[in-house]
Amino acid sequence: MSITSFLKVIGRGSKGAGDLDRTQAKDVFTAILDGNVSDLELGAFCIAMRIKGESVSELMGFMDALQPHLNLLNLGTRPTIILPSYNGARKQANLTPLLAGMLSSYGFVVLVQGVEKDETRVTSYEIFKSLGWPILKTKDEFGALLALNLPIFCPLNVISPALQRLLDVRERIGLRNTGHVLAKLINPTLQNPWQVSNYTHPEYPEKLREFFQLRSANAILMRGSEGEPTASLQRLPEMHFLFQNGNEVTKLEQRFDDPNPFFDIDSIPTASVTQKILSGQVRCPSSILRQADQISTMAGLH
Repeated sequence: MSITSFLKVIGRGSKGAGDLDRTQAKDVFTAILDGNVSDLELGAFCIAMRIKGESVSELMGFMDALQPHLNLLNLGTRPTIILPSYNGARKQANLTPLLAGMLSSYGFVVLVQGVEKDETRVTSYEIFKSLGWPILKTKDEFGALLALNLPIFCPLNVISPALQRLLDVRERIGLRNTGHVLAKLINPTLQNPWQVSNYTHPEYPEKLREFFQLRSANAILMRGSEGEPTASLQRLPEMHFLFQNGNEVTKLEQRFDDPNPFFDIDSIPTASVTQKILSGQVRCPSSILRQADQISTMAGLH
């Protein structure tokens, strides 16, 4: 399938480009996920969307196209938190596994979904491996992993091989693309859990708010730390709790001055300190403790 007609809409630069409507966005993304688009057109699509930015109608249509390509997991009735982990640690320790462990200790099912490797960063997947925590290898083993009562890492390659292939385009063109935006928005379950959605660029909060409201989802919007869905050691950013019934509650930013227990950001040292914090041997950073408490309170478990 040729997507030339769509490229003519989105490919006219930051000022001249138009937005696709939801049906058009679904059509073009279906063709991409099905592998029916040439490499040249796929590269043009990725660059055009990178320059233009995704509209809400496009995000909705892209997600419509993605739904049949998701291997959805059945949670049952247990309250669940979804943490997307697509960046990892570069300058500061990756605190996503620690937040996941804290929330799990409060009684939540916690799914961390993301990529397994990044050549320049320490991923949550690598920390999970060092911790010996469960990592989903196939959809069929999910029920057995739930019984372990530990956070579960769900690789994107298991949740959606088609979307993983789109993320892998980054290795050829050197830039992230729309696939990375969508990956962070995935709900990999058959239920409606709480999804943490972190952003970096200031134009995204309003788009994400509208996106989750249109999907009647429970979501927590926040500015991430190095692209991860956590507070940093020094700061818990403002968090917006969006309820599926349309209500919204905002928790204001807080700052902290705790000592840093993470002096080495590699996976094995990070896993070691994470385990010591969860076992009570080392004090949990105030920012992560406060984030976990706020999420637990708003989601009804603590």
